[in-house]
Amino acid sequence: MSPWRLPTGGRAPTLAVMRQVTAAVLLAVALTACSAAADGGDGLGYVSGRGIEVLAIDERRPAPDVAGETLDGEPLAIADFAGRPVVVNFWASWCGPCAGEAPELQATAEAYSGRAAVVGVNVKDSVVNARSFERDLGVEYPSLSDEGATIAARFGGLAPEALPSTVLLDSQHRVAVRLFGAVTETQLGDYLDGLLAEAA
Repeated sequence: MSPWRLPTGGRAPTLAVMRQVTAAVLLAVALTACSAAADGGDGLGYVSGRGIEVLAIDERRPAPDVAGETLDGEPLAIADFAGRPVVVNFWASWCGPCAGEAPELQATAEAYSGRAAVVGVNVKDSVVNARSFERDLGVEYPSLSDEGATIAARFGGLAPEALPSTVLLDSQHRVAVRLFGAVTETQLGDYLDGLLAEAA
């Protein structure tokens, strides 16, 4: 018998079943509250599901000329990676799924070093918290600081509505793929291999 179904025969649910149901309800409420608190009321909270949008070559539009200062205080622009695909990952230290995907992004940055780039955009976060996040998770690829979400907004209709979100740019820095939710090294690798093959 599934613990989520009431026993047959009209018996009352066991204490263990009631505890499981209560725990599930409390977890759902906590996640909703956390998302709303992180959201700040402007629609940028945790991503509520997984989704992928792949754009055909003739549907791709140029990404904005994104430039700014990294969390380490260094200047960085997407244009610095001319001729290479770029993975642009929007994240925040308060986003649980962002922590889960960070090692995957780091592994991707290492695997594709010199052929493609990974750039983070730290949205609506403090530099101190973001640096701690990177240090704790071993993140070495650069991240632009976007405390006011102005870089994210420059993507217009392609801007992330929730975190984490990832945009893959082709070698001409046109938006080729949008990924909603946490990503994996395998998933990113499949798309990067395709984008690198296009440019060959």
